[in-house]
Amino acid sequence: MYVTPPNATRPVTAPVWWQVLGPGSTALIGFFMLTVIYRFDGESEIQRDLGLSSLFLLVAGLVAYLAGVALGAVPGLLLGARFPTAVAVPASCFLVFGVLLVAFADAGALLTAGRVLSGLGTGAAAGATVALIVKLREGRGAAGGVTAGLAVLALLLGPVIGQLISEAVGFRPVHLIAVPFLLVALVVNAVLGIVRLSAAKRTVPQPGYPGGPWQPGGAA
Repeated sequence: MYVTPPNATRPVTAPVWWQVLGPGSTALIGFFMLTVIYRFDGESEIQRDLGLSSLFLLVAGLVAYLAGVALGAVPGLLLGARFPTAVAVPASCFLVFGVLLVAFADAGALLTAGRVLSGLGTGAAAGATVALIVKLREGRGAAGGVTAGLAVLALLLGPVIGQLISEAVGFRPVHLIAVPFLLVALVVNAVLGIVRLSAAKRTVPQPGYPGGPWQPGGAA
């Protein structure tokens, strides 16, 4: 008689490339938002509208964001490969709240808080993306190269697109426009999480099912 050992655990399967799409999409939007408040030819619209000094914009706009990225990257790297949805969904929510705070900021305090929250979301999503890519068994190089290239493109496009929109309608719509894209990324992460959970359940042998390693007729 074969009995399932009490210490048997569900096997941990390696991630596949499509799982990178969830946290990766959130991270790319986050990288875009990192540089969208700047412009290549001088003072940004948000600096002018809020009456900020260049030093304050550097601290609140860049340093605060990067500090959030560093903090968010830790749980992303540690948990992202095992629980990508549990990391990416809150990361997307942090980014939504962060960009909304910046969009409605009327002073430096809200701007700083919004940039920190956005950085946390970006860091967590980016960390989860890296963790998933490292664990890929196939296509790791291609996934890493494409993701890195898109991240650089997002960073470069931020000031260009941000300048075009902010010159026409101000800096606030730039951030409000990002919200629908983040909500789409949130839905993508949730759907991919459901698909991943369903796939994991199908691969786990059930008690009494012939062919499992602990059932009669299964592999020893």
